[in-house]
Amino acid sequence: MRIEQVEPDIYMFVGESYQSVSTVITDDDRVLLIDGQASREDAEELRRFIEAELKKQVRLILCTHYMSDHMAALKLFPTAPIIAQQNYMQTFESQRSLTDEARACFVRPTIEFSDKVLMRWGRYTLDVFHNPSHTLSTIGIDIPEADLLLVGDAFFGGTVFVSSAGEPKNFFTALRRLQSKGRSRVIPGHIGMYNSEAFEHALFYLKSLQGHVEKALRSSRGEDSILEIPIESCLSPHVAASDFEKEFHQINLSLIIKRKLFTDASVLNL
Repeated sequence: MRIEQVEPDIYMFVGESYQSVSTVITDDDRVLLIDGQASREDAEELRRFIEAELKKQVRLILCTHYMSDHMAALKLFPTAPIIAQQNYMQTFESQRSLTDEARACFVRPTIEFSDKVLMRWGRYTLDVFHNPSHTLSTIGIDIPEADLLLVGDAFFGGTVFVSSAGEPKNFFTALRRLQSKGRSRVIPGHIGMYNSEAFEHALFYLKSLQGHVEKALRSSRGEDSILEIPIESCLSPHVAASDFEKEFHQINLSLIIKRKLFTDASVLNL
C-alpha cells in the first residue's frame, strides 16, 4: 500500500487491489475514514496504520459510492457510523459479478442523505454533495481549508469508467460541477492524487470516445469496430495511459456495445 501525507492531519492510502483510494482525516485521537479499500488485505493494512502507527480510532466513515471496491474495511470498524447517499443499494446491486468476499463486506449505512450534508471534522469543513456520475450514489466532498476535493469515481486517471450504472450525460454534468469548485488538489477513487486538469482530461476522453463510437457505428462493420478503438485516440494531448487505464478502457468499449451508450449525439453537447 502507498501512503501519502496530504496535510499534517490528512493521509491518502492507495491499495494494491485496483489501486483503490482511501482518505483519512484525523482530529485528536479520532479518524474520519473516506472509503474502505477493495480487498481484505488492503483493509487490514489500513486499519493497522490507523491504530498502530497513528494510534487513533475510526469514529466515522463516509462512502463516496457503494461499490465493493471501496467497502472492504467497513466491517473492521463496527462502532463507526457510516454515511452514504440514499441510492447506495441501487449502486451495490448494479454490480454484475459480485464475489462472495465482496458481498461479505456489505454493511448498510447508518446515516443516509439525499442532496447535501455540511459537516465539520477537526479544523476542516466538509461540503458533501450528491454528484451522480459513475453511479447514482456518487458524492463529492469539498474541503476548502485544504484546497482539496474528493470525487469518488467521477474520473479514472485520464479517462472515465462508465461501469454498469454510469451514464455519459451524468459524467459531463458531474465533472463540470466538480471543476467549478476550483480546487487544485483532487483525490479520486483510484490511482492517486491529481491536479485540476484531470477534469478537462476526463471530459476530452468522453467527447473523443463518443466521436469514435459514432464513427464506428456508421462504418460497414458497425458495433464490431467499437472494440478496436484505441485508448490513445481518445486521450487528451500529452496524457499517457497506464496499463490499468487501458484495461478499463476495453471494459468501457464492451459496456458501450452492451448498454447501447453514446447513441444520442447531444449527450455530451458536441
